[in-house]
Amino acid sequence: MKAKGLKPAQLSKMAGLNPRAVKDIEEERIKNPRIQTVLALEAAMELPFGKLLGKSIDEIDSELLSLLGELDGATQKQLLMTLQSLSSNKTHSL
Repeated sequence: MKAKGLKPAQLSKMAGLNPRAVKDIEEERIKNPRIQTVLALEAAMELPFGKLLGKSIDEIDSELLSLLGELDGATQKQLLMTLQSLSSNKTHSL
């Protein structure tokens, strides 16, 4: 975030998160954010998939990487939003 010159409120907005979310993570009030939050932050900062999770590109399924590589940025963001929605729906149905 700092390397990109972003403030927590700006990054939250870019990632479509609650304005307090990034600040809470930064100040370690949230130590284990949800995967959807991490992926949204990566997308907003245009970081490689898995970067904030500490995963190297080698640890991500090669078939998934291949498919993602074929998609343009806008389509990748749409896919992320769809996955987040599916995850949210799954959580609400439990």
